[in-house]
Amino acid sequence: MEVTKGIHQFSGVSNSYIVSNNEILLVDTGMPGKSGEIIDYVKNELKRDPSDIKTIVITHHHFDHTGSLDKLKEITGAKVAIHSADADYISGEKTQHGSLFMIPVVMFMKIIYRSRPVKADIILEDGDEIGDYRVIHTPGHTSGGICLYNPNNKVLFVGDNLMYTNNKIEGPRVLHEPEMYKKSIEKLKNLDINLILTGHGQAITSEANNKLETFLTELDN
Repeated sequence: MEVTKGIHQFSGVSNSYIVSNNEILLVDTGMPGKSGEIIDYVKNELKRDPSDIKTIVITHHHFDHTGSLDKLKEITGAKVAIHSADADYISGEKTQHGSLFMIPVVMFMKIIYRSRPVKADIILEDGDEIGDYRVIHTPGHTSGGICLYNPNNKVLFVGDNLMYTNNKIEGPRVLHEPEMYKKSIEKLKNLDINLILTGHGQAITSEANNKLETFLTELDN
């Protein structure tokens, strides 16, 4: 569905987003098997060609956000952008973190869906710009986690850095670098935000700055 003008959300185990301008930017790809839904939406709802997806930005390397990356890159020819600290995970040079339960599940799904590693075309660093969005490096959930902020429409993509349930912001369930997380979220507090788009659950569509400030206060306690 269209969550705000020109931005379309795909829900599931995780959220993916299409940013539709002259060129299409895709933010995350969801689990394996999501590529067909995304491509059908581009063709049937947006009346665009899949090759209009020029860039796929990955907010962090976890499999529920990268599961359809190889298929979508193959179909669209898009360039893949990810922070330098997470790039080796999607290329297969490093093994993704996970619980004793999740590691075999991910391996099984990779076999079933024949998922292949993907080498990044664009290595992102803090402060880079991609499309209309500024990259904000936010380690904590993963070493190379990022947010994307557009000062013009005041939209912030946060990946798994924040979740929103019961009218309240929460942090991720798993922090691989907890000592970095608070510093990462503090980078967001001075942004002028109208809409926060999360990697899981609902978008934050009202009083985004106030809710973020409340969450930061709770982190201090």
